[in-house]
Amino acid sequence: MDLKQILGFVGVGLAGLNVLFCVLALALDSWIDEVFLDVGLWKGWTVTADWLHATRAMVFLGLFCMIGALVTAILYVFVKKDDKMFLFITIGLSGIAGLFMMIGFAIFADETSYLPYDYGAGFALRCPKLFSYAGRDVKCSKLPS
Repeated sequence: MDLKQILGFVGVGLAGLNVLFCVLALALDSWIDEVFLDVGLWKGWTVTADWLHATRAMVFLGLFCMIGALVTAILYVFVKKDDKMFLFITIGLSGIAGLFMMIGFAIFADETSYLPYDYGAGFALRCPKLFSYAGRDVKCSKLPS
């Protein structure tokens, strides 16, 4: 196995891990950490405000873009090895997914900043994803031909 193939496998693994983190961030009801309070995107709110809908929409858009990035990464690594178009689509989709996630992250953090609670696991699962997007994009764009 050469370096390009190993890095391709690592990129597909990171993309799959990012999709898993997106799903967990959506599903967990622990965005705000309090002992007797479970607050997430779907539970814990008495009134569903517009900012909560916007946060949900941004996280879903990020998830869909990340699924697209995973599919194109798999196609590039296993099927269309010589077609650079799939590499660029993967990089673009993962960058857009990161942008959507950052926007959702910022909306939620801004609207809940007045609360005296800490952020929980569902909120924190979005942070490693944001950093891995940039790292994977840099690694994949510098692969030798």
